[in-house]
Amino acid sequence: MGGVTEPAGSLTVIRAARPPGGLVARGASDDVPADEVFLVVQASGAVNGYCGHVDLGTGIRTALAQIVAEELDVAPDAVTMVLGHTEVAPNQGATIASETIQVTAVPLRRAAAHARRVLVQLAAERMGVPAEGLAVRDGVLSADPSGGHPWPENMLLTYGMLLDGRTLRVRLDEAVPVKDPAAYRVVGRPMPRVDIPDKVTGRAVYVHDVRVPGMLHGRVIRPPYGGFDHGPFVGCSLIGVDRDSVAGLPGLVDVVVQGDFVGVVAEREEQAEEAARRLRVSWRKVDLPDLSDLEAALLANPSTPRRLLDRGDVDAGAENAAIRMDRTYLWPYQMHASIGPSCAVAEWRGGRLTVWSGTQNPHMLRADIALLTGLEEGAIAIVRHEAAGCYGRNCADDVCGDAALLSRAVGRPVRVQLTRGQEHVWEPKGAAQLMQVRGGLREDGAPAAYDFSTRYPSNVSPLLALVLTGVVPAATPPVVQMGDRTSVPPYGYDNARVTVHDMPPIARASWFRGVSAMPNSFAHECYIDELAEAAGVDPVAYRLRYLPDERAAELLRATARRATWMPRSGPRRVDPAQRVLRGRGVAYAQYVHGVFPGVPAAWAAWVADVAVDRLTGHVAVTRVVVGQDSGMMVNPAGVRHQIHGNVIQSVSRALREEVAFDPAGVASREWGTYPLLTFPEIPDIDVLLMDRQDQPPLGVGESASVPSAAAIANALHDATGVRFREVPFTPERVRAALDAALGAFREIDDGPQPLPQLMPAGPAPKPAQARLRGWVGLAAVGTLLSGIGGLAVTASPWRPGIAPVARPDPARWSAATIARGRDVAAAGDCAVCHTAPGGMAYAGGLELETPFGIVRSTNLTPDEETGIGRWSYPAFARAMREGISRDGHHLYPAFPYTAFAKVSDADMEALYAYLMAREPVRNAVPETKLAFPFSLRPLMAGWNVLFHDTRPFAPDPARPAEWNRGAYLAEGLGHCSACHTPRNALGAEKWRGAWLGGGMAEGWEAPPLGNLSRAPVPWTADDLFAYLRTGFSERHGPAAGPMAPVVTHMATLPEADVRAIAAYVASFDTRAASPDRARAVEQAAAIRARDAAWAGEGARVYGGSCAACHEGQAPHMFGARPSLALNSNVFADRPDNLAQVILHGISRPATPGVGAMPGFAASLSDAQVAALMRHIRVTYAPGRPPWEGVEDVIARIRAAGTGEPGTGEHR
Repeated sequence: MGGVTEPAGSLTVIRAARPPGGLVARGASDDVPADEVFLVVQASGAVNGYCGHVDLGTGIRTALAQIVAEELDVAPDAVTMVLGHTEVAPNQGATIASETIQVTAVPLRRAAAHARRVLVQLAAERMGVPAEGLAVRDGVLSADPSGGHPWPENMLLTYGMLLDGRTLRVRLDEAVPVKDPAAYRVVGRPMPRVDIPDKVTGRAVYVHDVRVPGMLHGRVIRPPYGGFDHGPFVGCSLIGVDRDSVAGLPGLVDVVVQGDFVGVVAEREEQAEEAARRLRVSWRKVDLPDLSDLEAALLANPSTPRRLLDRGDVDAGAENAAIRMDRTYLWPYQMHASIGPSCAVAEWRGGRLTVWSGTQNPHMLRADIALLTGLEEGAIAIVRHEAAGCYGRNCADDVCGDAALLSRAVGRPVRVQLTRGQEHVWEPKGAAQLMQVRGGLREDGAPAAYDFSTRYPSNVSPLLALVLTGVVPAATPPVVQMGDRTSVPPYGYDNARVTVHDMPPIARASWFRGVSAMPNSFAHECYIDELAEAAGVDPVAYRLRYLPDERAAELLRATARRATWMPRSGPRRVDPAQRVLRGRGVAYAQYVHGVFPGVPAAWAAWVADVAVDRLTGHVAVTRVVVGQDSGMMVNPAGVRHQIHGNVIQSVSRALREEVAFDPAGVASREWGTYPLLTFPEIPDIDVLLMDRQDQPPLGVGESASVPSAAAIANALHDATGVRFREVPFTPERVRAALDAALGAFREIDDGPQPLPQLMPAGPAPKPAQARLRGWVGLAAVGTLLSGIGGLAVTASPWRPGIAPVARPDPARWSAATIARGRDVAAAGDCAVCHTAPGGMAYAGGLELETPFGIVRSTNLTPDEETGIGRWSYPAFARAMREGISRDGHHLYPAFPYTAFAKVSDADMEALYAYLMAREPVRNAVPETKLAFPFSLRPLMAGWNVLFHDTRPFAPDPARPAEWNRGAYLAEGLGHCSACHTPRNALGAEKWRGAWLGGGMAEGWEAPPLGNLSRAPVPWTADDLFAYLRTGFSERHGPAAGPMAPVVTHMATLPEADVRAIAAYVASFDTRAASPDRARAVEQAAAIRARDAAWAGEGARVYGGSCAACHEGQAPHMFGARPSLALNSNVFADRPDNLAQVILHGISRPATPGVGAMPGFAASLSDAQVAALMRHIRVTYAPGRPPWEGVEDVIARIRAAGTGEPGTGEHR
C-alpha cells in the first residue's frame, strides 16, 4: 500500500497485508502490498484510523472512531477515520453483509490497543515505573492512584510528548489484549454522528460535488437490452453510431465507442446531455427473457441444487403428515432506488488513473478498472466520497468504468452522471426469489416435516463496462452462491431439509439489503405462522416451543412483552362488512451472511400492526415494535437509527416495491413506475435494544429488515383471514384476494358522486363576426349588386403582382407608431408562427402541420432578398386582408388573413412600420408545396368566395366598449377562432354552429370555450385574464403547447387589452355555477384519489411521478401546480393534450417558473402512460366517458414529438 504519510513524531501500526475474504473482483491481482496501515498516532495529538470499508450512511465512521478512541484512550474527536481510499486504506473487501463492526473493525481495534500498549511502555521507561502502574485518559498518562508506584507530583505525560522527535512503526500483535467491556467509557455510549453537521449545513462534499481542473462532462448511451448484462447479445448489439447527427453541436469534444459502450464528452454538462439526446445510435433487435411470470421464469432457469441441511426423514414426515401443507412464496425483483443518480469523476494522466467514486467496494472496483483499462492496480487510485445511498452494489461502480473509458479517450478529467432512467434500469437489482416448502403438521400439532428449497438468480453483476466492451464475456454468466443467506430455519424441526438451487442471473442482479435472507425468512416465518394456526397454538408460543437458541427466545419474549402481545389460539373472526380490518403479526430471524454456513449477525424480532382497507385494498403498517440483539453496541444511537431506517425501507419493500419488465427490459424507469413509501405512511416505530454489552458486537445494518415482510404478511392474515405469499402486498393484489375470499366490498355510501353538469343560464351572445358573415355572394341582393365588382376580384384565380419598392426607411415613422405596431404584432401572435425553433424572431421557417400538408411560415423581417423588405404597404395590406402575396399568388388560410381582414387601417400601418423597423435577417424559407390538388393555389380564389369576408370589424353599439375592444382583438388580430373553432373538409371555420367549439393546432387540442367548454367550472373573465397574463389559472391550469408562446408574446400588451379579450371570450360562457363549486370538485376528487392511491399501475405511476406536484396545498419549488380536478384537459373529449403534457412536459412555460413540468417520454412506456391517463380520467373527471384509442394517440404523439435517442428510449 505504502500511501500513508507517517510524519516525524508519529506511531504507525501496520500488519502484513493479506487477501480479503469473501467476494473477489474479476480482475483482482495476485500481488498484494507488503504491509497495510491501520493506525497513525501523531505527536500533534491527531489520530488517523484506516479501514477498507466505507460509510454508506450507516454511521460507521463515528462507531469506528469510538472503537479507536476507546482502545487508545483518547477523545473521540481526536480520531479521524479514513475509509475506502485505495491509496491508504487496507483492502478488506466489499462493504457488505453488515460486516464492518463485526469483522473488519477487529484489526483496527487491536491496532489501537497495540498503540496504547506501546505508548504506555514508552511512558513507563521514561519515568522508570512499571507500565501497569500507569493510567491513561484522553491521551494523557498519569500514575494509577491504586498502583502505589512513585511518580512526580502533578507530573503528566501526553502521547504527543512521548512521540516528539520519534517516528515509530510497529507490527500489529494479533494477540494484544483489548479492554474489558466493563471498563468502557466511550464504546457503548450514544454519540452524535460526526458526518451530520457538514451534511445539514451543506459543507459535505459528495461525489456529485467533485470538480477537477480542466474537467469535461460525459454522458453514456446504454444498449437496448435494458437491465440485462448477460446473453449472446451483450457487447455485440451495436450496428452503428451516426456521428454526423451531433456534428457541430456546441462544446462537443468526442463520441467514444467500444463494443456496446457508447458515450459522449462535452465541455459543459448540458452540452453532453444534448449530445446524448441527439446522437443517433442503431442497435440490433434483442429478444429478452420473458419475466411476466416470475415463478415460471425462476423454475425454468437452469440450476444446480446444493443441499445445506438434511435432518431426520423429511419424505416420510411429509407423506405421513396429518395436515399436508405445501406452500410457495414469491419475491419480486427490487431495486436500490438511490435518491440521486450515480456519479463519478475520472482523470487519466500520465499512465495513471484517479477515480472519485461513491462505490462501496473501492478495492474491488480498482481491480475491475485495471482489467477494463489494462493498467496495473498500483496505477489506479479510488478516492471514495459519500454518494446517494446504496445498501448493495448499485450503479455507483458502473459509472466509474464509464468515466474511466471516456477520460482515457479524451485525455482529460471527465465527470459522468447517469440519468434517472439509466439508474433505475441498469442498477443491479435485488434478485427475484422463489421459495417452496413441502411439509405439514402431525396429529399432535408438531411440525411433520420442513422441506425447503430456494432459487436466487445472481452473478453479483460485473462492472457494466466490462461486459459492454467485451472485456469480460457475457454469453454465459458465472453462478454465485447467494441464495443461502438465512436459508436454514431457526427452528428445531425433527425432519428438515434445505436445498439451495444455485442459478445464473436472469435480469441483472447483485446484492441488496438482506440479500436472500429477507425472502428466505419471509417463507420460514410465514410457514411457521401457518403451522401455529393449524395447531391451534399462539404464534409466539409456537415459535418458542421450537426455538432452541435461548438468546433468540429471550429476544422474542421481550419483543412480545414490549408490544403487549395478546396470545391467541386461532384466527380472528373477520367481519366482511367492516371497511377497515386490523391485525398484528410476529416474525423472528437471525441474519446469517456469507456463503453457507455463513457468519451469524444480529437477531431481530418484529411485531407489526396493520390496517387494511377493504374497499381499496390499501395496507397501512401503523406500528412496528422491533427488538434487536446486536451484542455489544458501539454507538447505541447509531444502532437505533439503523433499525429505524431498516423498518422504513422494509415496509416500503413489502408494501410497494416491485420492478416491472416489458419486452424492452426493465420498465420501471423512474419513481412513478417504482414508487416508494411516503412520509405520511411511515409507521410508529418502537425499538427495543437488548443489553448485551458483555458480548461481541454483531452486524446490525441489515438484521432488522430480515423478519419484516413475514411480520406484515402474518398481520395481514390476522386482519383478514387471508394468507399472502407474494410480495409486495399492493392494493390491487390485496383487494383481489379479499374480494375472492370475503366477497366484493360495497359501502352504503359509495363515496362522492359527480357533480351535476353545468348548464347555461341563458343564451350566449353571437360572435361579433356573425353580424357580418354570410355567404359573401348572397348576403343580400343589395350587397350582391353593389359588391359585384369586388366579388369578381375576389373570385379571380390570378391576381396581378405589386411592384417591389426600396426598403422603407424606418425613420419615416414615429416611435409611437412603431411601439403601437409592436403591440399589434403581440396581439396578432406574429412571432409565434413566424419564428422557427432556435431561429431568429420573425425570420420564418416554422413548419405548421395541417390536414393538407406542411405549411412553412415566411420571413417577415425586412430582408430585401428573403423577407418583406421590398414590399410596399399596399402589398402588405393586401396580403394581410385578402391572402394575396406581393407577386399575386394566393396564400393558404393557415395564414389567418380571414381574421386579419378585420384589422383597422391604423393598426395595419403600425404593424407594417414595426416590421420594417426591425433588423433584417437573411433566411430563405423553402416554398410550401402541398400535395395535389391543394398545390393548385388558384383554387384558393373559390375558397375565398365561399369563406372569406374582407369587410373590416364593426363594433356592436349594443355592447360596452370593453366587449367591443375584446371582440376586435379576439376575432381580428388575436384570431382566437383560427385554433379554437373546428374546421370543415375544406379547412374553413365552422363558425355558425360551433364557434369556439374546439380545434386542433400542432398536435394539440385547442379546447372548446364558452358554453361548449368541458371545464368543470366556468371560465370567468378573471380566470381568462390570469391565464392570458401569467399563463396560469388556478381554476383551469397552465398554458401549454402552442398556447404558451402566445401568452408569452402577449406580455407586452396593455393590461386593458388583455382584460378586454378576457371579458369578450368569457361572455360566451353563461354556465351557472355556485361560488363553492371549484372547492366541491376538488374535495370530491381528493376522496377518490385517496381511495385509488397505489391501486393499479396507473395509480402507482401517478403516486410516484405526479402526486408530489399535483397534491397538497404548500407552495412548490417548480411554480404553480394545476389542480387536476379542475383541469380542462382532463375533462376534454380527446386525450391528446394530456398525452402531450405527460410525454413531453412543459419545458418552456408562458411565464418562467409558472407551470413548468418535466416530460416522461424517456421513462414511461406507452402502456404506462395509458394506465396513468386512464387513472387520471376516472379519478379526476368522474362522469366523463372513458377515452377511446388512448394507446394510438400516445403512439402517434410519441412518434411525432421529440423522443430521446441515446438515452435508453428503446420503445
